[in-house]
Amino acid sequence: MQLKNAIAPIVLAVAGLAILLFGLTNTQTGWFNLGGSAILLVGIIATLSTLDLFSKSTRLIVFALLVVVSIGLMFVNYKAIKDPLDFQAEKNKRYSHVIQNLKDIREVQMKYKEKYGEFTSELDTMMTFLKNDSILVIKSVGTAPDTLTEAQAIELGIIKRDTTAIPAGISIFNAEYLGDRKGTFHIDSLPFVPFSRMAFKMNAGHVERGRVKVPVFKVTDAAPFDIYDVLQVGSMVDPSTAGNWGE
Repeated sequence: MQLKNAIAPIVLAVAGLAILLFGLTNTQTGWFNLGGSAILLVGIIATLSTLDLFSKSTRLIVFALLVVVSIGLMFVNYKAIKDPLDFQAEKNKRYSHVIQNLKDIREVQMKYKEKYGEFTSELDTMMTFLKNDSILVIKSVGTAPDTLTEAQAIELGIIKRDTTAIPAGISIFNAEYLGDRKGTFHIDSLPFVPFSRMAFKMNAGHVERGRVKVPVFKVTDAAPFDIYDVLQVGSMVDPSTAGNWGE
């Protein structure tokens, strides 16, 4: 009768052993292997208890220990599931701000290149350009009749071109740009990685394409929340201004 009653705990022990062996031979996580070990241990103890190999007092002690271990494993499993979810949620929040700053810096770099023919590798130069430099903006004054093209209207003097120097920061981060931008914009925080005191790492130079030197730049998150997923925009080996976040 005792052997018959021990079938269920023996099956449990065998299942735990199978799970443990599978984890060890398939490079599963430590928590997976710990779970298999716990099932194996419970199965062994339950089997020995069923076969009356423990005294009553020993059974009580073992039962209490199993309850404590079970509660501990439940907490560990809960944390093993919750912590990655919390990490991903925090990463998503932080990276949305970092990506926006990288987009802003890219916008400044593009305007800087339009004026000076190359990108800058210095954050201080970028900020000086934004705060103290200007961008020439050409505005058309007048309206072309339906019978004329804009070029013809300009030639006839119906439309006039007015060139105005506008502060770079105001020209780049105008109302239209800020209207589409996510989050509050502070120009002085632009060089810094959000949620940190670290400045972005910025490089600039040239690559040769068809015997022509093409300006390139790259801006990298110097304080990544996830060291295995470092955000950057641009490239120093390819004339690309795309970000690596899959835009």
